[in-house]
Amino acid sequence: MKKQPKDTEYFAKRFHSKDEKNVYSDRVLTVPNLLTLSRLIALPPLLYFLGYIESFGTAPALALGGWMLLSDLLDGALAKILKQISLVGALMDPVVDKIVINSLAIVLAFKGYVPIWAVIPIFVRDLGILIFGLRVLLDYDKLVTPTFVGRVTPLFWVCTFVMSLLELDITKWILLGFSIILTLTSGIIYFARYKNLLKLEK
Repeated sequence: MKKQPKDTEYFAKRFHSKDEKNVYSDRVLTVPNLLTLSRLIALPPLLYFLGYIESFGTAPALALGGWMLLSDLLDGALAKILKQISLVGALMDPVVDKIVINSLAIVLAFKGYVPIWAVIPIFVRDLGILIFGLRVLLDYDKLVTPTFVGRVTPLFWVCTFVMSLLELDITKWILLGFSIILTLTSGIIYFARYKNLLKLEK
């Protein structure tokens, strides 16, 4: 049997990473999954506070955003510590993150905190990742494990959003530049991986 090339080992067969089969779980109601779900539940109030930020100020939005960031940092770590890594979590976590980041980017762009052109790269990248990721899952029963660049990209966008709300313009523009570079770089890496996998499977 032909051995799979090393550069495609980032595709995990229905697992979050190729070395975590022993802690895989079919459970849905786990602590990490509930944390992930809490971000999705908190998103509408956050968007509401941002939409009427002139009335509420930045404090409610920053408080909700802080909780969402903390939950994002905790859910992956707790999944490993509690041995609650699940297919639901592996699918839901990146999808929720993309929904949150893109929703915030769109609202803040229309409110004038970030330029509209700046949100196009993250929107196009995430839409492409979701489409190709779904194809890989349905056709080949595999998940795409995130890259380091892909993991830190949302964090840079969140920092950019915070600096925008605090009206720290110089820091905002610096972080925005890094965010766009990371977005484009991670997008290129992800699509190169998809291309390699599709070539291998064919």
